[in-house]
Amino acid sequence: MAHSEMISYEDDNTDGVPFHHLSPSKGAVHTFRVGSRSLPLYPVIIMCLGVLNVILLLTALILGIYCGEAGQKLAPQQPITQNSISIELKELQRIQSEAIKATHDFEEALKNELKNTEQLKLKLEQNKTNSDRFQRQLEDLHLEKATLQSTMSDDHESCGRCQPGWMLLNTTCYWSSKSASLPARSWANSKKDCTGRGGRLVVIDSWEEQVTLFDYMPVVSEGNWWNQGAWIGLTDQHAEDNWLWINNVTLGEGYWIVGEPNNWGSGEDCAVLLRTPDNNPRESWYDLACYQTMEWLCETPPRDQ
Repeated sequence: MAHSEMISYEDDNTDGVPFHHLSPSKGAVHTFRVGSRSLPLYPVIIMCLGVLNVILLLTALILGIYCGEAGQKLAPQQPITQNSISIELKELQRIQSEAIKATHDFEEALKNELKNTEQLKLKLEQNKTNSDRFQRQLEDLHLEKATLQSTMSDDHESCGRCQPGWMLLNTTCYWSSKSASLPARSWANSKKDCTGRGGRLVVIDSWEEQVTLFDYMPVVSEGNWWNQGAWIGLTDQHAEDNWLWINNVTLGEGYWIVGEPNNWGSGEDCAVLLRTPDNNPRESWYDLACYQTMEWLCETPPRDQ
């Protein structure tokens, strides 16, 4: 039976631990002593190698991770491929299509709004036209009413409600210097003449009276209309642009010709009534210098019966 012979060699090592080596004879078991214990050599070597492999593996793993992260940081951008260009082109085409559709929708909405605006404008114009027509019809009715009342007044003139030479229009007696074939006079002298006849220069205090007198007046010629017409009892001699009737009532609604009163020249402070060629009773007054000579109209209440 074979036996192993242990041979001990003592060497001094840096740790002061004696190592015992087995002779390299065939079948001998190598051991080494740590303190008082003897341990087989090969398993310890294998274990150390395993630990070393684990350390190397961990080191390699750590280096791999580090290198991977560094590679990602330093790696260049992916190259542009035909597929990526195609994808980007399709996306741009989609955005363009949406923009074109949005533009088309906006244009359609704008067209609809413009159409609605035109329709509203047309309706407003139609309403204005209808309103103007109704206004003209109303004024025509007032003129017709005044004409009828004037005709009726003529029928009653002989009944003694007005003085001889005066005419009854509606509920007032009027006298015209033209009907008496008297020469023209200034505004002050015309006022004096009316007072002497028991009346006053005409005071127009209603639209009906304006229409009545306008309808009574003869239509003036197309020429110098500012030299035609008749004095009425309206003046601003006391204060410019503050028009007063001779009964001390401030003028409310006036029926001035466009551009009148203008106080032209050396001053125009007295009002004249005339029937303009366009036959518009709402524009039939103008101002004139009071010293100018014109026809005149007087008025007075009718007599009681």
